[in-house]
Amino acid sequence: MGTSASSKGPGSGPDIPIVPPWVDDPPKPAPQPAAPNMQPTSPFGPGGPGSPSQPGTPNAPQVPQQQPQSDPSPPGRWRGTRTSLGKFAGGGSDRERHLKRGLGHYSKGGMGGSRNAARRLRGSSRSAGTLHAALTSLSSGAPLPPDLGIDAQALAALPPDQAVDALVDAIRPIDGTQDAEATRDSAARALSEILDQNPDLTNLTPAQIDQVTASLLGHDVAHRIELDVGKAVIDKAPTKGEGLERLQEMKDYVREVVAAEYTAERAKAGTVGKAAIERISNNAVQQTFEVFEDEAEL
Repeated sequence: MGTSASSKGPGSGPDIPIVPPWVDDPPKPAPQPAAPNMQPTSPFGPGGPGSPSQPGTPNAPQVPQQQPQSDPSPPGRWRGTRTSLGKFAGGGSDRERHLKRGLGHYSKGGMGGSRNAARRLRGSSRSAGTLHAALTSLSSGAPLPPDLGIDAQALAALPPDQAVDALVDAIRPIDGTQDAEATRDSAARALSEILDQNPDLTNLTPAQIDQVTASLLGHDVAHRIELDVGKAVIDKAPTKGEGLERLQEMKDYVREVVAAEYTAERAKAGTVGKAAIERISNNAVQQTFEVFEDEAEL
């Protein structure tokens, strides 16, 4: 995410949807070479889903799905956000108030409300569900989902840093989008952080698995906000160094709220699978943006 602070963020206008169409219909990942000693387990063959079928096995017909329409972005959608975050970047004793107002404007004005914001980050929720399911299978000794294309025994034999890379590649393959790069970074950070508590990613406790999941979400929400409006913080700070400090302060606060909302949503459910974690994650993200709007008192 080294270039995110210099990003101008998405534009606005009737031809620019708040939620890009590929969020609901993500692009297929680019073909990736198999990792060393990692044997694919997909029933579709070495290429995984989309590769040639086995002889005599007909391909299922593809039924196009109707995707929900996204609202067009209003002109000046980031004006309130950038103004408040600029004041936050300037420092002062009331910078916390300006930060909260900036995040509230981001949700309400920039994203068109918490529901749209959660939909914009639907890919993050999907990845959270996939990662949670993979780590749960590894810790319980259950077979990994075949579409991940990795072998549990081979993964366990890898050094921790290589195991992180293999899991990141499996849950969020490269597909050429900025979202994929952000989520890959978020997943790598979340997995690397848990290594300080448990160096064996194939044997995490349920609490640690939820911690990784919440961390992925938190990093990804913070990345999205940074990519959209982080430049306002850098540009309005007295120095670049102070701007980077303010940007980190903002991201830390975002992750803190996401973690709290994920914990609250997760506590409502017991043993869950991939779909349930995806739903919990989506709810947590939406609740996060509702907190931003409430605390902004707009």
